[in-house]
Amino acid sequence: MRKPKPYDYTDPRPPSRSQNKRDSAALQVLGGKLAELPESALKKLDLLPRLMEAIIEYKALGKHEAKRRQLQFIGALMRETDAAPLALAVEDIESGNRGQAREFHAVEAWRTALLAGDESGLEGLVALAPEDEQVEVRSKIRMLARNARAEAEKNKPPRSSRTLFRLLRELRQSGQLAPEGDAGAEELDADALDADAQDADMLEADAPETDPLDEHDEEGAEAVDEPQAKDGASRKTSF
Repeated sequence: MRKPKPYDYTDPRPPSRSQNKRDSAALQVLGGKLAELPESALKKLDLLPRLMEAIIEYKALGKHEAKRRQLQFIGALMRETDAAPLALAVEDIESGNRGQAREFHAVEAWRTALLAGDESGLEGLVALAPEDEQVEVRSKIRMLARNARAEAEKNKPPRSSRTLFRLLRELRQSGQLAPEGDAGAEELDADALDADAQDADMLEADAPETDPLDEHDEEGAEAVDEPQAKDGASRKTSF
């Protein structure tokens, strides 16, 4: 079987219909990600005013069908903007969110082990503290874990458990080390990638036959004169 030729990016011919469809689906996905960002993050991006208004309107909608149509309109507006820097900005934001989630899962794994009486990783935690503070840190971790277990047994507010979490988070941030059992972060990243793929499939399947941007702008436009259309259709080409 003959191998396909590599794509020539200098080819002056327009992209194929399938390539246009893939590009449109990618813009739909990116537009959907922008629509889910908080307004505080959107204001930091260089969005076209019309695109910003469409996203704000999307957030205000309640019905699923209305939001779906508005999301298609946002995807159409994405064709008018430079999508590359927006894609990088969204990627940075998502990376930061995943980093925060990994941070939480790592610290939670440490705290769960300590509250269960497992001190197998205690010395590794203590080693993250400055050398002159390690004795105090070891004692404080054990005390907070002991108090947290007592609070849980007596159904008291988990003050010691929260304090222990903050202490462990400070140790992790100072050492920038993750425990061996930090599998939750890997699962989180895989789930995020699967969700992106599912979004792309759903948006491509829902892609309208007509251009949402044209439909939005030309609403209320007059139709073509029917007799004139019939006359044009009845003409035959002579050879």
